[in-house]
Order: sequence, then C-alpha cells, then structure tokens
Amino acid sequence: MNELASELPQDVPPAPVAPAPPASPVVPVTRSSPSRIGAILRQPMTKLQTVVGFGAGLVTIAGTITSLAGLGAAVPSKGEVVAVVQDRARKPLAAATVEILTPQDALVTTLTAEQDGRVVHRVKEGRYRLRVTHPQFAPETRQVEVHAGERSEIRVLLARPATPSVKTVIAQSPGSVRRFFRELGF
Repeated sequence: MNELASELPQDVPPAPVAPAPPASPVVPVTRSSPSRIGAILRQPMTKLQTVVGFGAGLVTIAGTITSLAGLGAAVPSKGEVVAVVQDRARKPLAAATVEILTPQDALVTTLTAEQDGRVVHRVKEGRYRLRVTHPQFAPETRQVEVHAGERSEIRVLLARPATPSVKTVIAQSPGSVRRFFRELGF
C-alpha cells in the first residue's frame, strides 16, 4: 500500500464546491380536504397493481366456480306450446290428435289431448302450424309463434262436420232393362 500512496500527488487541492442557488420562497399548499383518489394515486404503483390484480383474480375464480356449479342461468332456446282442444260448447275434447308442423309442413310431433283437452310440448323458438283432428269433429289448423322461455297457448274449437243431405229417389216402376232381366230370372 505504501507504494500506491507514494505515486499519488500529495499537494492536490480539494474540488471547489458550487454555490447554492438562491432560496425560492416556499408557498404553503392548503387543501380543504384530501381526496381519496389523490391518496390512492400517491401510493406507490406496486400497491395499486397488487390490489387490482388480487380483485381481478377473485372475480375470475368466483365466475369459474359459478359456471362449473351451474348456478348461472342458461339462456333458454325452447318455448312451450299449449293447445286446448274444445268443442263449440267449450267442453274439453279428450283423445283429440294434435300435430305440430313446421311452416314447410314437416311433422315435429303428434300428441293426444288429455281428459282436460290440453296438450303441452316444448319446441324450439319459431313459427309452427297445429293441425287438430278428432273422429267426431271436422279438422282445424292454427298458426302459433313460439318464443324462447315463454308459453304460447292456443285454443282450438272443433265443430261437428256438416252432414251431407241425402236424397232418396224411389222409382215408380221398373225400367225396361230391369223388366227384361226379371223375365230372365235374374
């Protein structure tokens, strides 16, 4: 170490110190009340990032648990068709057949009315035709529009078929052809 000390110059004056700038007047800052946002923003950014990240993680975990547990409400894609089949006196018609068809006449399902004249069936949202038949009544067709998550109820009144008028014609005497066959023994 003595060797290094001998090589350093001994008479080096210390470095000059720069004069201090003139003091500026201090203006006191007065606030009526500190804001919460200002207090939050004055915190070091790492604390704010930690709080936001922790909150986002909790929300993500809670959302995952909710979806896995099936607690979230699923968006319904089907609605319900309720057809009430009655006669003109508004009495329910049991054993009526109700066919649910698409607008292109594709058969969706065939149902039989219960004792109260009702049929209930869940279908996808859309427009349908209901064709209602009963052995003792004339058939009826109705249009129905079904919305997802809703019930579409339709009343179908069936009427008895019109009875055709029958004319009875009685011939007074047999014609010449009949007489001919009668004479032959037929």
